[in-house]
Amino acid sequence: MKLSFKFFCIAYIIVLLSMGFGGIFLIKNVTDTVWDSRVEQVNSAANYAADSFMAFADISYGGITGSRKNDIIRQIKNTLNSAVSDVQIYSTKTVENEYTKLQDGEGISRFVNEDSAIIMKSVCRLSAGTDVYYLAVLSDFTETQKHCQTFWNGYSLVIFSISVISGLALFVLAKKVTRPLNQLAKATDQIALGKWGETVNIKSSDYEISDLSQSFNKMSRAIQEKISELKEETQKRDIFVADFTHELKTPMTAIMGYAQMLNSYVLDEQERKEAAESIYNEAKRLESLSRQLLDLYVMQNEMVEMEIIRLFNVGGQLKATLKFLSEKYNVAFTVNFDDEMVCANSVMLLSLLYNLADNAFKAVSEGGCVKIYSKSQTDVVHIFVEDNGRGIAKENIKMLTEPFYREDKSRSRKLGGAGLGLSLCKEIAALHGTELCFESERGKGTVVSFTLKKGGNSNE
Repeated sequence: MKLSFKFFCIAYIIVLLSMGFGGIFLIKNVTDTVWDSRVEQVNSAANYAADSFMAFADISYGGITGSRKNDIIRQIKNTLNSAVSDVQIYSTKTVENEYTKLQDGEGISRFVNEDSAIIMKSVCRLSAGTDVYYLAVLSDFTETQKHCQTFWNGYSLVIFSISVISGLALFVLAKKVTRPLNQLAKATDQIALGKWGETVNIKSSDYEISDLSQSFNKMSRAIQEKISELKEETQKRDIFVADFTHELKTPMTAIMGYAQMLNSYVLDEQERKEAAESIYNEAKRLESLSRQLLDLYVMQNEMVEMEIIRLFNVGGQLKATLKFLSEKYNVAFTVNFDDEMVCANSVMLLSLLYNLADNAFKAVSEGGCVKIYSKSQTDVVHIFVEDNGRGIAKENIKMLTEPFYREDKSRSRKLGGAGLGLSLCKEIAALHGTELCFESERGKGTVVSFTLKKGGNSNE
């Protein structure tokens, strides 16, 4: 059963029962009051008529019959109000048998139907000397009955009107109240069909409905974001698998090819030496690849202990380490660090700087220059690695830290890279509570920066 129909039925039944029982109680009280008031008037008139009859009987002589009887009836009727329609006097011989059982001064009232009229007949037994008479006071209740019936008919019409109007109003209200829920249900169905991010535009003065719609929209957008993240992660995973497979395939193909050559062909000493050297170099590439993958895994799943170190001393160690790269690539470099104390892990920080410098050396042509320097601020120290090399396309910057990604694949492979260096740098930076920031332009070089928190005093 739909919620709107259930709401309508429950509310409608409550309205009908309330109006029904309440109305019946009210109308019954009104009609009973009208009826009882009229009965009380007739009973009062009957008592007054009895007193009048006894007064006339005391001053009369002989029996009350004939014209004397009619005269008394006329005089009694003249003293009564309009509630009495007729007065009759019966003798013991002419009265109905049921009244003969009455005691002297005792009266009885009952309703009788006469010619489609409702008559209240109040009969009282009276004694005048030795004679017994029965005084009957009659009142026509037909109009009173009609008035009461009019009340009931009016009530029925009101109840019918209210039932129709309230039914329509409740139906519209039930639809209005449940319309937002129907919209939410339809939106939920759309999400179930794969339309992530489906939202509803519900404008309601009811706080609960408005809050529910806003919560639903937040949930829907969150689902869309999560699905997008999952898709992106899936794509990254597929790219990672494809790149990893390619990285393995190349050296493995070379190793298998040279091994088959050594096994199947007669080679001179120089050719065997070259084949063995090629197998060794490709095996070293596989070893380097596996070591870098292991380092990347460790970085992602390890807690590193930080310490307060002097940045200037790290710069001295870095200079000594980079001399070999400078000679290898014929690229000049400078290291200028402020004498600041920073919070870092010295081994990992040195590894981070070395990898960034290595990438910078590879990006610069012979005769170029790589600058490594720092800038201090109140609470942090900014570290920069700057080169004047070939630069990076802006659309590729966001992919630089993805495993196995190379902007220039052929150049990187010749230089021996596997595309994991910047991924390791990203993880080391994250362990230090920072992230790498790349600024680059084609043909104008690249600047990579990150921040370190200050710690202690440089004079210590």
